[in-house]
Amino acid sequence: MDRYVKSVAFIQKWGVRGQADLHITEFFARLMALDLQSLIIVALRLYFLSTTAAVLLVHFVPPLHRAFIPYGKTRGTPSSSSHSVLDRISEITVPKAWFWHYYLVSVSLSICWGFVFVWCSKRSEFCVFPWLRMGNGRAWLVWGMMLVQGCRRLYESLFVLKSSSARMWIGHYLVGCAFYTMMSVAVIAENCPNPHRMTP
Repeated sequence: MDRYVKSVAFIQKWGVRGQADLHITEFFARLMALDLQSLIIVALRLYFLSTTAAVLLVHFVPPLHRAFIPYGKTRGTPSSSSHSVLDRISEITVPKAWFWHYYLVSVSLSICWGFVFVWCSKRSEFCVFPWLRMGNGRAWLVWGMMLVQGCRRLYESLFVLKSSSARMWIGHYLVGCAFYTMMSVAVIAENCPNPHRMTP
């Protein structure tokens, strides 16, 4: 609450000119009063909402759908007479076999979070994120499930699935890597208790 009061005072110092400015002041005061864990959660939710909005936009706008949705076997051969910007962008592809990179990212980050959990529980004075000291059974369970799922999919991608010459648009590849990165952070940030919201 003290952070909130200081934030309001700081923002009001710059001047409030009516009801609309009061609402804006209130919004930014609440935003500035958030702790790091809450800010990370807000950023993650905005990321997932914006990604969902972008996918829906691409799905429902026919030129974007034709250019960016098909991948693998559903990708047609590019037309040599095509000169549109969308067609040129959609021709930037990577091997579909690179799917295993998603799971490597997921497993690597899960292992990293595991070390951070242990470090913060034993050497809490050196822990950058104080909320990681509060890791509970639910956080450990969800973290473990994410690690197991990532290991299983990485194993399948490397040793079970047959390699193919299919290709995917580089945007799909980057979105997949970003998704597994954000999911790894979300699993930790959303499941650790927030010390600033805990009541004695």
